Amino acid sequence: MAFTKKILVRFDDVDFARVVYFPKLFGYCHQVFEDFFAEAVGVPYSQMLQKRKVGYPSVHAQADFKHPLRFGDVARISMETIKLSPKSITNRYQLFLNDTATLCSEVEIVTVPIDMDTFKARQVPEDVRLAFLNHLTGLTV
Repeated sequence: MAFTKKILVRFDDVDFARVVYFPKLFGYCHQVFEDFFAEAVGVPYSQMLQKRKVGYPSVHAQADFKHPLRFGDVARISMETIKLSPKSITNRYQLFLNDTATLCSEVEIVTVPIDMDTFKARQVPEDVRLAFLNHLTGLTV
């Protein structure tokens, strides 16, 4: 089951062509990722980084752009975990035009948990792993 949020496209999100500037789409995905920690893990993302000292940098990202999002649109973003290993999380984000079936973008991002003090890779914490496991599409663990 996908974790879903809605984000309003703001004026400063669009470029000269009057569509969402592509890096902003990655920002939208990260907002959903952050919200997931508070709502599904039970730990706000800021506390995960600052108190638990576990960061989640992106190590790979790819995107396909299919339909523009414009100022005033609502992006409905669904996040599914498509791969979960002991040391990485791969999520697929699908950005839809509001409540329609119009797929605007599909983004895949691999994150790796790190120790914030040493910047060394570490295992996915168990509570985080269980939360992402609940959103696994059945592809790979």
